[in-house]
Amino acid sequence: MTPGHSNVGTDLAPQSSESPYTIDVNATTYEQGKPIEVTVKGAGYKGILMQARKKDSDDVTPVGTWTNPPNNTQLVECEAPDDALTHENDANKDEGSVYTWIPPDDIAGIVEIIATVAETHDIYWVKIPSSEISPVEDGSGAEMGASRSMLLMVAVFIGYLISNRK
Repeated sequence: MTPGHSNVGTDLAPQSSESPYTIDVNATTYEQGKPIEVTVKGAGYKGILMQARKKDSDDVTPVGTWTNPPNNTQLVECEAPDDALTHENDANKDEGSVYTWIPPDDIAGIVEIIATVAETHDIYWVKIPSSEISPVEDGSGAEMGASRSMLLMVAVFIGYLISNRK
């Protein structure tokens, strides 16, 4: 997620200071196919690269897809179509820009949005994380914990035994 920015042939390193930008999400949980709105908070910025990834994983493969990119941004493919978004030009993007992430069909575990934000060509921060987004665990087809699944199976079995008593 580090851009190949250079100035007069010298590669420019990302900023080591704390980012003045934060990545905000409008939900703490996700459901398959239900959009999550993502905003970049902070002063205007020129460039962006954003993906959703499994939290605390060595796997850097993006999960889910992005849709309806705001003006001056575009969807790109890192591993699969529309799994990342980036800037289309160096026009200023404002804090009000809303990006829309669509969770994957398969539950990916806890996810976070990761962004590289460029204030200018020479000044940028990499791998800025959002807060974590967990899969819904309400039994509606989304992820259920193993202990809840086992309890449900036991209850069904007991119900079966009771209904078949003579």
